[in-house]
Amino acid sequence: MQLTFNLDFTPAPPRNLIRPIPWLNAGWATACIGFTKKVEISQSLSDALDHGDEDDHDQQLYDALWLAHHHLVFDQRPSLSFTFDYLHNDKLHGHFVERSLRLHVEESDHLILLGLLQDFPSQSNQHPKE
Repeated sequence: MQLTFNLDFTPAPPRNLIRPIPWLNAGWATACIGFTKKVEISQSLSDALDHGDEDDHDQQLYDALWLAHHHLVFDQRPSLSFTFDYLHNDKLHGHFVERSLRLHVEESDHLILLGLLQDFPSQSNQHPKE
Protein backbone atom coordinates (compact mmCIF):
# COMPACT_ATOMS: atom_id res chain seq x y z
CA MET A 1 0.00 0.00 0.00
CA GLN A 2 1.40 3.32 -1.06
CA LEU A 3 0.69 6.60 0.76
CA THR A 4 0.01 9.69 -1.28
CA PHE A 5 -0.06 13.24 0.01
CA ASN A 6 -2.55 15.74 -1.22
CA LEU A 7 -0.73 19.01 -0.47
CA ASP A 8 -2.36 22.28 -1.40
CA PHE A 9 0.26 24.93 -2.18
CA THR A 10 -2.10 27.82 -2.80
CA PRO A 11 -1.02 30.94 -0.95
CA ALA A 12 -2.72 31.66 2.34
CA PRO A 13 -4.58 34.94 2.64
CA PRO A 14 -2.37 37.75 3.95
CA ARG A 15 -2.61 38.43 7.67
CA ASN A 16 -2.12 41.74 9.35
CA LEU A 17 0.53 40.94 11.94
CA ILE A 18 0.96 44.56 13.01
CA ARG A 19 -0.97 45.25 16.16
CA PRO A 20 -3.14 48.33 15.91
CA ILE A 21 -1.71 51.34 17.71
CA PRO A 22 -3.91 52.81 20.46
CA TRP A 23 -4.51 56.54 19.97
CA LEU A 24 -5.37 59.09 22.66
CA ASN A 25 -7.35 62.30 22.27
CA ALA A 26 -5.11 65.35 22.74
CA GLY A 27 -7.94 67.87 22.66
CA TRP A 28 -6.97 69.44 25.98
CA ALA A 29 -4.00 71.23 24.44
CA THR A 30 -4.69 71.48 20.73
CA ALA A 31 -7.02 74.47 20.42
CA CYS A 32 -4.68 76.88 22.21
CA ILE A 33 -1.81 75.78 19.95
CA GLY A 34 -3.81 76.51 16.81
CA PHE A 35 -5.05 73.13 15.59
CA THR A 36 -8.47 73.32 13.95
CA LYS A 37 -8.92 69.56 13.58
CA LYS A 38 -9.17 66.72 16.08
CA VAL A 39 -5.69 65.63 17.20
CA GLU A 40 -4.73 62.22 18.54
CA ILE A 41 -1.38 61.06 19.89
CA SER A 42 -0.13 57.49 19.99
CA GLN A 43 -0.02 55.66 23.29
CA SER A 44 3.64 54.87 22.62
CA LEU A 45 4.48 58.59 22.33
CA SER A 46 2.69 59.29 25.59
CA ASP A 47 4.57 56.42 27.24
CA ALA A 48 7.92 57.61 25.85
CA LEU A 49 7.37 61.03 27.42
CA ASP A 50 6.24 59.60 30.77
CA HIS A 51 9.08 59.72 33.27
CA GLY A 52 6.96 59.71 36.41
CA ASP A 53 6.13 63.42 36.71
CA GLU A 54 2.72 64.36 35.29
CA ASP A 55 3.58 68.05 34.93
CA ASP A 56 6.76 67.28 32.97
CA HIS A 57 4.84 64.80 30.81
CA ASP A 58 2.16 67.38 30.00
CA GLN A 59 4.75 70.06 29.20
CA GLN A 60 6.74 67.75 26.91
CA LEU A 61 3.56 66.63 25.17
CA TYR A 62 2.48 70.25 24.71
CA ASP A 63 5.91 71.07 23.24
CA ALA A 64 5.72 68.11 20.83
CA LEU A 65 2.24 69.17 19.72
CA TRP A 66 3.40 72.76 19.25
CA LEU A 67 6.35 71.63 17.13
CA ALA A 68 4.12 69.35 15.03
CA HIS A 69 1.71 72.25 14.40
CA HIS A 70 4.64 74.52 13.51
CA HIS A 71 5.93 72.02 10.91
CA LEU A 72 2.46 71.43 9.43
CA VAL A 73 1.78 75.15 9.05
CA PHE A 74 5.13 76.10 7.55
CA ASP A 75 5.82 73.01 5.43
CA GLN A 76 2.28 72.73 4.04
CA ARG A 77 2.64 68.95 3.72
CA PRO A 78 0.07 66.47 5.06
CA SER A 79 2.72 64.10 6.40
CA LEU A 80 6.22 64.65 7.76
CA SER A 81 8.78 63.41 10.27
CA PHE A 82 10.93 65.46 12.62
CA THR A 83 13.17 65.16 15.66
CA PHE A 84 11.82 66.27 19.03
CA ASP A 85 14.57 67.14 21.51
CA TYR A 86 13.71 67.83 25.13
CA LEU A 87 15.24 67.92 28.59
CA HIS A 88 14.11 65.37 31.13
CA ASN A 89 14.40 66.49 34.74
CA ASP A 90 15.98 63.50 36.48
CA LYS A 91 14.98 64.41 40.02
CA LEU A 92 16.52 61.25 41.44
CA HIS A 93 20.03 62.26 40.35
CA GLY A 94 19.43 66.03 40.44
CA HIS A 95 20.24 66.93 36.84
CA PHE A 96 18.68 67.27 33.40
CA VAL A 97 19.09 64.61 30.71
CA GLU A 98 18.78 65.46 27.03
CA ARG A 99 16.43 63.15 25.11
CA SER A 100 15.49 62.88 21.42
CA LEU A 101 12.53 61.20 19.75
CA ARG A 102 11.77 60.78 16.05
CA LEU A 103 8.16 61.84 15.61
CA HIS A 104 5.81 61.65 12.67
CA VAL A 105 2.64 63.65 12.05
CA GLU A 106 -0.07 62.94 9.48
CA GLU A 107 -2.97 65.20 8.60
CA SER A 108 -6.17 64.07 6.90
CA ASP A 109 -9.44 65.88 6.22
CA HIS A 110 -10.70 65.72 9.81
CA LEU A 111 -7.90 64.24 11.92
CA ILE A 112 -4.24 64.80 12.79
CA LEU A 113 -2.17 61.92 14.19
CA LEU A 114 1.09 62.47 16.07
CA GLY A 115 3.25 59.60 17.23
CA LEU A 116 6.63 57.95 17.17
CA LEU A 117 8.01 57.26 13.72
CA GLN A 118 7.52 53.52 14.15
CA ASP A 119 3.79 54.06 14.85
CA PHE A 120 3.31 54.78 11.14
CA PRO A 121 4.15 51.72 9.03
CA SER A 122 3.59 53.57 5.75
CA GLN A 123 5.95 54.68 3.02
CA SER A 124 5.25 58.33 3.79
CA ASN A 125 7.67 58.37 6.73
CA GLN A 126 10.58 56.94 4.75
CA HIS A 127 11.64 60.44 3.62
CA PRO A 128 12.11 62.45 6.83
CA LYS A 129 12.17 66.24 6.83
CA GLU A 130 15.29 66.63 8.95
